[in-house]
Parts: sequence; structure tokens; C-alpha cells
Amino acid sequence: MSKLKCYYAHTMLSYGSTIEQQDIETLEKLGFEVLNPNQEWIQKEVQQYIEENGRDKTMDYFKKLIDSCEVVAFRANPDGHILSGVAYELQYAANKGKSIIELPSSMFDRMWDYPKTKQYLIEVGHYKVK
Repeated sequence: MSKLKCYYAHTMLSYGSTIEQQDIETLEKLGFEVLNPNQEWIQKEVQQYIEENGRDKTMDYFKKLIDSCEVVAFRANPDGHILSGVAYELQYAANKGKSIIELPSSMFDRMWDYPKTKQYLIEVGHYKVK
């Protein structure tokens, strides 16, 4: 059985970084063949595409890469925001009905202990009066 192909959407700021390497390893461990837009051949094709179509059409190049994949995995910024390039890719993937996986950001900072969880549940009305 062939591996599902996964497009890895992430900000260009993280190209060549330890988090990029970590994410690719995670996706590969999950059994995906990863298509990373930071690959040299893709970067060369992007430059050619820009020369032929103009810089304002750059993101259109990535549509064909996403089309070649069954799944899109993405990394948001540590604060949870998604910059415009990744947002464009995600919107396109969603419109095409692709499965989308978010890689965790600041996961340990977002974890609550039991007392904080219980207080939150009280304040949102989870516990009902009998």
C-alpha cells in the first residue's frame, strides 16, 4: 500500500529550522510522504513561476502541489495566528476537500491542571443545578 502524500504548510520564517525538521520527522513517523515547499526543486520552480507570472501570483504555484496531496499538515505561529501564505494554502485545501492536520503550537503552555479546568467548567456552566 502506498503512503498518503502530505503537503507541509509552514511559514517561510521556519524554513531550515529545527521545528521544520521535527515536524517532517513527526509526519513521516505517522506514515506520510511529506511534500515540503522548502525543497530546493520547489524553490527553483517557484522562482521560475514568479518570472513567468509575476510576484502577485506566487501563491497560485502552490495549488498544484496541494492538488498532488491527499492531506495538508500545517504549523501556526506559537501564538496561534496563521500568516497569509499558510492561510491561503489552508483555504485552498479546505475548498478542495483535503484533510487538514494542525501540528501543535505551545502545547504545554496551553495545558491546564485540574483546579483551573474545574473553575473553567464552573464558569461556562458545565455543572448544573439539580
